[in-house]
Amino acid sequence: MKDTLLKVENLSVHYRTSGHRRFGGRSPLLKAVSNVSFELDRGETLGIVGETGCGKSSLGKAILQLVPAATGRVIWQDQDLCTLGPAQMRPYRKDLQLIFQDPVSSLNPRMTVGEIIAEPLRVHSPELTATERNIAMLDMMDRVGLLPEMAGRYPNEFSGGQCQRISIARAMILNPGMIVCDEPVSALDVSIQAQICNLLRTLQRDTGVSLIFISHDLSIVRYMCSRILVMYLGKVMETGPGKNFFSRPRHPYSRVLINAVPKVDLDNPAPFLGNVAEGELPSPVDPPSGCVFRTRCVHTTPQCVQETPELETDEAGTLVACHRWRALN
Repeated sequence: MKDTLLKVENLSVHYRTSGHRRFGGRSPLLKAVSNVSFELDRGETLGIVGETGCGKSSLGKAILQLVPAATGRVIWQDQDLCTLGPAQMRPYRKDLQLIFQDPVSSLNPRMTVGEIIAEPLRVHSPELTATERNIAMLDMMDRVGLLPEMAGRYPNEFSGGQCQRISIARAMILNPGMIVCDEPVSALDVSIQAQICNLLRTLQRDTGVSLIFISHDLSIVRYMCSRILVMYLGKVMETGPGKNFFSRPRHPYSRVLINAVPKVDLDNPAPFLGNVAEGELPSPVDPPSGCVFRTRCVHTTPQCVQETPELETDEAGTLVACHRWRALN
């Protein structure tokens, strides 16, 4: 039986740019996220993928109410977070955590590791004594693979992988319901990436925390995520079970992403890159009409220029926003 924790409904995020004002009016509007909808169940990992500039991080921040939503709703356990002010949001902060891309710069260099990990308890659980906070902090350090004697040291004394373990400990110490992982391993060496991914999976298995995993690396997404959401220029191109995405991608853009992953032939040590999309990502300030991917798609038709495709469901439960997906599959 499904246990849905999060519902995102038609969420949009807009920014005012610093560009030239048009005819003396307001500066252009950048539509970073446009009408995105999905659900997240307890203990599930949803992977959000797409090129740089497609709106992945803006979507994650809007879900956590770190940037305001222009339209739509973010429903966390029946409460629409978009209707809450900063003071009203505070009780929900302990349940909604974030792990950043750069583990070193995300930590306060003036605080010790013990202080960094225990700070959320001081803020959200003021009833705990200093001794109780210290016990919880040391227990959390042990769970993420950090030694007790590290508690008195500072972040600049640690490697990137160790700093990310500190960030994970800080996020997990409140036993949250959901963590948004924004490129959590992209700044780490490959071997350390595997360790951090395994750590997140272990913590998820032990606690039931739900993860939104934002990443460019499809091999890591394949390992971590049970469902995939593909974004392009702020819009959802495809979303569905991960096994369907990797075995039979429906949208042409999904195929582009998978083909762009270097492949190694054991008989030929040189890696092979498949077909990739030509051209650059269009500006979100002035997106193409119709299907936003049409300027880089080899299957474009006049309908793609004139009409915006709606998400349609295939027989396996995958949602696809493409006029020609049935003919191409």
